[in-house]
Amino acid sequence: MDNKTKYLYSFCMIIQKEKNLGYHISKGADDIYWILNDGEIFIKNLSKNFDSAVIKAKEYVGSNVDTSVWHRRKKFYDTDCYAKKPEQQDSHVDSHYSYLDNIEFQIKKIQCEAREYVGDVGNTLEMELELIETFSFDGEWGNCSCYRFKDSNENRFVYFGTSVSAECFKNSGDKFVISFEIKKQFIDQQHYEKDGVVPFKVNQISKIKNNLVKTKNYWVSLPSSDEIIDIDVLYTPSKNKKDVRFDFSFKNRQKEKIVFYPTGIKTFKQAKEFLHELSELSEKQKLTVEYLTNLTKESA
Repeated sequence: MDNKTKYLYSFCMIIQKEKNLGYHISKGADDIYWILNDGEIFIKNLSKNFDSAVIKAKEYVGSNVDTSVWHRRKKFYDTDCYAKKPEQQDSHVDSHYSYLDNIEFQIKKIQCEAREYVGDVGNTLEMELELIETFSFDGEWGNCSCYRFKDSNENRFVYFGTSVSAECFKNSGDKFVISFEIKKQFIDQQHYEKDGVVPFKVNQISKIKNNLVKTKNYWVSLPSSDEIIDIDVLYTPSKNKKDVRFDFSFKNRQKEKIVFYPTGIKTFKQAKEFLHELSELSEKQKLTVEYLTNLTKESA
């Protein structure tokens, strides 16, 4: 975004705030008095004459007060109902709204024109992206998901696929650092036609990966010599030696799970193999609570 664009964008943002002014001069619901508002809250009638209204507003607020022309809807407080808007809509009101609408359009136009291609096709990048929206559709190869993102500079990205690495993005506004490959770069005509602004540049990405810790779970229910035992394993990759956690509980009892860490098990594959060994013990009726308790004591 060059300096001229930045200046225009800043100017537009200042003007846009007219819609949400604090103290400002406007027109009453009957289109007779110039009035003082605080946001949308009516403060007082000022004058039928605009110049007099400006002076009285300054006297009340203690400083110059901006003017934002809009018609209030008159409320009858005895019935708690609003009157219909005045049939007469002054041309200056219409032109003022048109002016504000044009400012909004110019802001969107600047935002769209400022969107750039990031890197080149084939580049692998890593950055934080924010989810704009996600939806699913039936494609040539079955169900597919679409994720639309933006970066901190308002550049646009889109991903089509079913990668589990994208599943961390669930709600609009979610932000995660991911790595990806730039698959394609193109001008988005579809959303230009939808939003009615101008076409903008889009980076289509693929091969996305995130650095979030991925946990894996596995569970078996085995008969011991006296009752059914539920055994769970939770695998969390880390540098901690206790990255594979087991626990067991009794199926028919509402008790806290008992955690244990069998010696020498550091991978999820080893954990599943260990559970199969316990299954074999169960089949031979050698799996006992005492056996698991001793494992727990050894891991303490």
